[in-house]
Amino acid sequence: MVDVRLSGESGPAAVPRRQRLTVLVVDDNPGDRRLAEMSLKVGSHDAGAECDVLLAGSLADGAALLETLVAAGPDAILLDLGLPDASGFDGLQALKILRPDVPIIILTGLDEANTAASALTNGAADYLEKDDIRPRSLWRSISYALERKKFQEELVQLAITDPLTSVKNRRALIEGLELSMEHADRTKLFCAVLVIDIDNFKQINDLLGHDAGDELLVRVAERISETVRRTDIVGRLGGDEFAVIATNLPNPRGAMELAHKIARAIGTVTRLDGRPIDIGSSIGIALYPSGAVSSGDMLTHADLAMYKAKKEGARTICLYDDSLHRELSRKLELKRAMLRDISTPSFYLDYQPIVDCRSHRIVCAEGLARWRQRDDRVIMPGDFIPIAEENGWISDLGMQMIDQACGFLAGSLAAGAPVVPISINVSPIQCRDNGFAGLFTDAIDRHGLTPDLFNIEITESTFMQNIDSARRGLEALMNVGIGVHIDDFGTGYSSLSLLRDLPLKHLKLDRSFVSKLIDDSGTRKITEAVSDLAHKLDFKTVAEGVETAEQAELLTRIGIDYLQGYYFSPPISAARLSEELVIFGPDEAIIATQHDSAGQVRAASR
Repeated sequence: MVDVRLSGESGPAAVPRRQRLTVLVVDDNPGDRRLAEMSLKVGSHDAGAECDVLLAGSLADGAALLETLVAAGPDAILLDLGLPDASGFDGLQALKILRPDVPIIILTGLDEANTAASALTNGAADYLEKDDIRPRSLWRSISYALERKKFQEELVQLAITDPLTSVKNRRALIEGLELSMEHADRTKLFCAVLVIDIDNFKQINDLLGHDAGDELLVRVAERISETVRRTDIVGRLGGDEFAVIATNLPNPRGAMELAHKIARAIGTVTRLDGRPIDIGSSIGIALYPSGAVSSGDMLTHADLAMYKAKKEGARTICLYDDSLHRELSRKLELKRAMLRDISTPSFYLDYQPIVDCRSHRIVCAEGLARWRQRDDRVIMPGDFIPIAEENGWISDLGMQMIDQACGFLAGSLAAGAPVVPISINVSPIQCRDNGFAGLFTDAIDRHGLTPDLFNIEITESTFMQNIDSARRGLEALMNVGIGVHIDDFGTGYSSLSLLRDLPLKHLKLDRSFVSKLIDDSGTRKITEAVSDLAHKLDFKTVAEGVETAEQAELLTRIGIDYLQGYYFSPPISAARLSEELVIFGPDEAIIATQHDSAGQVRAASR
């Protein structure tokens, strides 16, 4: 647009050039109306603009004119405070309700500073005494009012827009969702929230750099915006998560069809930073009305559906349903119970023996966390560990389990009973904590033990966010003698690079390989390759999930060093493990022989 300025002026008095400005003058005095009209005509002419002037002698007449001009103006209103059908600022408030987007300039014959201040406080854009009405002064007042309106609109836009992608931000999405839910109640139609997550965005971001990652987000936002309907709202929730609010849906099928269109559109982004890429998306959908009572519920439901879609595999679309609601309710119930029990003995370790592949004697045991609730139900770690991680409890819980393992070993050694090293599963959050190694070694020292009685088991996902931080933590543990084992090996993103870059001792072959070993020749070849590679790198190998004699025999022939699974033993209590060690004895059972002056237990092979 071209600026319109008064002759010889520059700066904020400019008005955006339009083919025509429309100004409504509401004044009961015919002479004042005529003066305002003439001043507007002359002022607009001097500024190189055209101005249509609409005249009304009462508030009622002005309101009637506004109702006929909803789509076409006016651009500004000149309002007399002394109208016969409006007292004080009542007229101003009435017109603001009718047209809150139109700046109103107050005209009055009163020469009082407090009147001007009150006018501005009540929502007027400016204030002019009638004695000051001149073409230049009147036009300048309108110019400033329109500039302020434009500036305010830009501020509002900034407040509701994601600065990177130019789609709506989270705040605007929530406001739009609330309006859409109200509209659905009135029209008896459906609305939906689609939460969209870019699959493997972090890997793309790490590989190509943050600038390329930002460019990908911009292009995904463009694809989504081009795909949705004009009435739909597109926004970014944060990170690589987007959302679409779909309105006026006659049935739930419409939301699923839109999701498929969006997924296809995102898939058309095939190059980034000059390189070919293959991206997909995981989409969760929540419908209204369908159980949700607030915008927060809707976003939570769609988010749960999206995470379920991610669990089911890339490029998946999932609709929130009652099963997810039950899952959420159970999760909230567990969270409340966990908060109650987190500092009690309700959390404990069972131990699953790990045996030598040839002698089948116990050489190690994995500590597996359990949670016994007050009704004596036992909750498995897959249900409560994610809750602990999400709520910041995992470090405290992890140290409780380490302290229990230390107590078990110390008690056994004090009684002269044989023990084997204990492997403890460690959360990625703990592993990236700079203080974790110190806390672990402090617990070992406090119980008078040696670090070589402990291993930690970590998954490859531990290193996906910050491999350097994880490496430093693992090196600190290995430097004092604690072993590091990779759990679920072969299911992560960068297995070979981990073998090269990280301080490891054992590889634990994922149970998915063991379960297919007998019937799948491809799985056997992979298992053989992993075993050969590990031995060349001086790693020991462990196969978990061994359930049959045939699996154990084949793994032994392949060269796997250690075996773990229900074929040998389920997870058992600490007392039962002690009995097993006494009965069967480990390959190198460690027994307490003497205590040095520092209280350290010296170990000797039996």
